[in-house]
Amino acid sequence: MNRTLTMATAALITATYMGCTASEDAADSAAAEFPSEVVTQWNDSTELFLEYPLVVAGQATGNWAIHLTSMKDFQPIRSGTLRVRFVGADAREQSFEIGAPARDGIYLLDPVVTQPGTYRVELSLTSPQVTSQHVLPEVRVFSATDSLPSAEEGEDGGIPFLKEQQWQIAFGVQRAVVRDVSRTVSAPGEIVAPDGALVEVSAPVDGIAVAQANRTAPSIGQTVRRGEVLAVLAPTPSGGIAGARGRMERLEREVERAETLYEVGAIAGKRLEEARHDLEIVRAELAALNGEASAAYGLRVTAPIAGVIAQRTFVPGRRVTAGERLYTIVDPATVWLRAHVPASTAAAVTSSATATFSVEGGDEHYATARFIATGNLLNPRTRTVPALFEVAGPGTRFTVGQLAQVAVPVGEVVTGVTIPNTAIADDNGTPVAYVQVSGETFERRVLLLGASDGTVTQVLGGIQPGEMVVSTGAYQVRLASMSGNEFAGGHAH
Repeated sequence: MNRTLTMATAALITATYMGCTASEDAADSAAAEFPSEVVTQWNDSTELFLEYPLVVAGQATGNWAIHLTSMKDFQPIRSGTLRVRFVGADAREQSFEIGAPARDGIYLLDPVVTQPGTYRVELSLTSPQVTSQHVLPEVRVFSATDSLPSAEEGEDGGIPFLKEQQWQIAFGVQRAVVRDVSRTVSAPGEIVAPDGALVEVSAPVDGIAVAQANRTAPSIGQTVRRGEVLAVLAPTPSGGIAGARGRMERLEREVERAETLYEVGAIAGKRLEEARHDLEIVRAELAALNGEASAAYGLRVTAPIAGVIAQRTFVPGRRVTAGERLYTIVDPATVWLRAHVPASTAAAVTSSATATFSVEGGDEHYATARFIATGNLLNPRTRTVPALFEVAGPGTRFTVGQLAQVAVPVGEVVTGVTIPNTAIADDNGTPVAYVQVSGETFERRVLLLGASDGTVTQVLGGIQPGEMVVSTGAYQVRLASMSGNEFAGGHAH
């Protein structure tokens, strides 16, 4: 791609980047025209988009506009040193150093190379954001102005979408690569607890959740250890206060008689201990019922597993009945994903299948750890069969009961060119993607799609391996194609 830059235009570039304006008369006074080159390169660290006028030995022919974008977050490089080295075939070398960008993402350099020839140009960036290097294998430095090739006029093709626009939005590109893809079917799903990882703790007996003893009982969201005390109950058999008081009075008499018999050696000490223990229990019952007796006795309800309190239904001071649920505990270390697979494809799910899924409220995709089983009971209403997958080590990322959208592998693995699903747009029923052909130019491609695994899709036509597709921000590129690139303003240089 060629562009024509005049000497005055080069001056205008410099002035605009530095926040200045130049008069239109400066462009009209230009006497010479220099062809320019445009280079776009991507590596793992940065994208380089470079516009530069052809170089004449010993002359300043205009600024190199060096655009650098971090591939990590597609933000402009905002600080750091850029070193530009011209290395000739005979080992001669000239270096230029730029201490900081003229503005976010843009370094400016007007190199004066003393000797003509063909050079390898190395651009080395050292920045707090990233360290990167790009190489231009052949840059020609001409001996004189009259040896320059003629400038070519013409309209640039494609969809213009400037760096200044890309840097202002959520934007990103990914390379189309050849990889294996499994055919999948999309199915609704939900996060469920594995067997034994969700327990309900119920009251073993009728009783009172003594208020004072349950002031520190764990609440929803708290982590508990196995064996940790969850609640303290004072058992309350039928009969209420009157019955408990009658039993207490009877047991007090029995204890007095047992003490007398024990003192004369008529009974063993064990019988006296049992009588006193029974008396303590009934006094605790009366205390729980606001009776007259008091005792420290209480029934402790403990956690059968370690986990997080998902529900708590008891209130300190309230009466509970045997079998009433007090707590629900969930162990979040591992959860299961239950996918509702169409009955027609359920038989194709294999034991080696790895599903991908996203949960409600988020766009991030997760992979399952292993396939567990496919059910053999058909839901007559939805005509689906459950398929269970294990999701290991989620921590607190997922909530039991959370809904999910699952891509379940149901076919053979195929190999082909793939792009992220986020790069595929629906244009009135036609799947399309936008390819970045240079730093600020894009093309709309109609796609012929193949298998998809839920995160990437095979492209049978429309994209070539190695091409960069817009994976984030495709809608804004589409707007640029429809609005003549006016929705985010013009180029800053």
